[in-house]
Amino acid sequence: MKQGPKTAVPDTPFDDLGLAVSCHEPLARHTWLGIGGSAAFFCEPVDVEALGRVVKRCQERGIPLRVIGGGSNILVPASGFAGMVVRLSAPQFCAIDVQRPAISAGAGAKLVHLVSAAVQAGLSGLETLVGVPGTVGGAVVGNAEGHGGDLGGRVREVRIMLPTGDVEVRSGARLAFRSRWSNLDDGVVVGCRLELDEESPAQLTKRMQKEWIVQRSEQPSGARSVAMMFKDPHGTTAESLVNQAGGRDLRVGEASVYAAHANYVVAHPGCSSDDVRGLVEAVRARVRERLGVELTPQIEMW
Repeated sequence: MKQGPKTAVPDTPFDDLGLAVSCHEPLARHTWLGIGGSAAFFCEPVDVEALGRVVKRCQERGIPLRVIGGGSNILVPASGFAGMVVRLSAPQFCAIDVQRPAISAGAGAKLVHLVSAAVQAGLSGLETLVGVPGTVGGAVVGNAEGHGGDLGGRVREVRIMLPTGDVEVRSGARLAFRSRWSNLDDGVVVGCRLELDEESPAQLTKRMQKEWIVQRSEQPSGARSVAMMFKDPHGTTAESLVNQAGGRDLRVGEASVYAAHANYVVAHPGCSSDDVRGLVEAVRARVRERLGVELTPQIEMW
């Protein structure tokens, strides 16, 4: 039986690196809102060495590089991303190691898994982050916050891969954290070590469960279709500013402000990433014009 012609596999700048790279990968399946275009190249390296080869090649060829975790706070344009997107999902990047009273975690580990591991080990300091989505890497870079403080206050050491593919360890004065910000955006975070306090696992579990209930009550239902729009300015909240500016009823295409929690965007069926981008900018402009305050987006718009 005669076989038809084989589909040609396009040549990529990564063919000689010994790792699987897909082309035109739909990023909607990797993002929280489930929208957005495709990445020109996409890979999930099996280890740090493989990641280093990808990072170095992107640097050599001038190929834009992005790393995604849970995709909870990113917005990919409908036109896609003309570069390499890396997802740190391999076991080496997702390991969590309790080293009482410290705990180490790979950048690809889910933040909720890190929180749970710490609580089970009787280590406190992370339980207020139980409701924060995403991975450890994204949480460290964005300095995730809970009601009891931020993640950066517990970070003592970060392993970060430089554009050259080399990994360096940063600690002490080389680490800087502010509200939802860090100085770790010049490379790829591979993992971190945090110092925690020892406490009864039973007490920690109760506190974590209480925090989970509180956070769920403060967030819209249908969590897979919503995302936080703005960071809270010092001394107030983005939600109160959106309400004061009359932005609660704004809508662009199939994206709307969640009326009960006005700092959240809702992506309705058929919503595009351009709708979300347009809504975020419309709300931002309304607050600027009516209150004279410039809001900083929480959602990262590529």
